Amino acid sequence: MDRFRELVALIQAEYSCDRFFANYDQKLTVPELGDDYRTYERTLHFLDPESWAELRTKAVKHFMDQRPGQLKQGFFNQLNDAFAYRHLVRRGYRQVRVLRENSKTQPDLEYFDGCERLFCEVKTLGLSDLEIARRHVPRRFRSSIYYQLDECFLSKLRSTLDVAQNQISARGSGMVYLIMHFDDFTLEHYDNYRKQVHSCLQEHTANNVYVQVGLRGRRHIEKAPKNTGSGLHI
Repeated sequence: MDRFRELVALIQAEYSCDRFFANYDQKLTVPELGDDYRTYERTLHFLDPESWAELRTKAVKHFMDQRPGQLKQGFFNQLNDAFAYRHLVRRGYRQVRVLRENSKTQPDLEYFDGCERLFCEVKTLGLSDLEIARRHVPRRFRSSIYYQLDECFLSKLRSTLDVAQNQISARGSGMVYLIMHFDDFTLEHYDNYRKQVHSCLQEHTANNVYVQVGLRGRRHIEKAPKNTGSGLHI
């Protein structure tokens, strides 16, 4: 059984009054939305059975976490752990696993580099409140508002890195993995964005950060540990 479809079935059983995944098969035919669901499906299959069980539990638990304009934000943020898991496996790290959620401050994943035990915290930077509001107003906006990332976004990025680094430090050291969604989904000004994000990463004390831009595509921005070299990657 497809893992995402399995998750949908669990959600429908646990939250029978919620209609978010009603007509799921029909939603798969909707451009962008169906592609996103299929992207999650392919990525979830990288997880080992135990990690899938843990991530599935966390996703169901946080299904009702959301904010106006972004339904089920907490649910999808949990699933984003799978992207970090896939990244670590592809990089050749061993014994990658999703950690069980508890009341203590801790990261989301554990992995090994040789004999060294490391940890990974996964964070998602979603659309701004301003962009959500704009998408609900039937009027046009000047494209210049997307030319650069504003200080509000950069401040949120810095605070997110602070929180992620603190969660990793509770157990040891490792990688911060960010899923980043820009307000301008066309990425017309992506060159400006990546330079700003890269500058922010270089100024922050976290020394190992990987930014995945969106759910699909290969755009990323990376700050690697000094002993392995660091720089701007796209």
